[in-house]
Amino acid sequence: MGIKERRGREEQARLLAILGAAESVFASKGYYETRMDDIAHKAEVAKGTIYYYFKSKEEIYLHLLETESDKVFQSISARIRDKSRFLDILKEVVDFSVEYFESNLSFLKIFLPCMCGLVQFGDAALLRRGTQSLDRHGEFIRESLQKALDKERLPFNLDSLLQFLKTLQLGLFLRLLEGNPREARETADFFLEIISKTMEKHA
Repeated sequence: MGIKERRGREEQARLLAILGAAESVFASKGYYETRMDDIAHKAEVAKGTIYYYFKSKEEIYLHLLETESDKVFQSISARIRDKSRFLDILKEVVDFSVEYFESNLSFLKIFLPCMCGLVQFGDAALLRRGTQSLDRHGEFIRESLQKALDKERLPFNLDSLLQFLKTLQLGLFLRLLEGNPREARETADFFLEIISKTMEKHA
């Protein structure tokens, strides 16, 4: 291994250590209470090392949001891309909300405050970059559901349904953070059952 390659791997390892530490600290202390010193201490690096990679904690936070949101988008896209029936698509979206975030609680603690508008950022360009995957994610789900609605001629208002779905997801996320995944699963199943029965009446 050459010197350049070794240095590249070392830098990548430090970056991953910083991001892992930042996710842990943000999840435990919240965005506003977290300091760069806290991240440096958790990552066991000098604070100056962090500034080599990031200009601010805002940039780190949005980088975490962007990176994980890309994974979310790729995962949910793969699950619903080959689905054409409305109920199948909706089920994948709801199931994914429970399964993914039950396994990624630290990211949920970062994502949820943003979802609820509890974290405000000053850098508009950073914010757009950090949330563009979330926007793509939402638009992809909307388009998939709209196509199915039109094809099956179902009596649902998509805007109202998506707003209700967002409220449902908020409830599911809170159940997961409380350590009640079974309740989250039961709530999700109840919602899907209501939708299914409504569709049966329309058929």
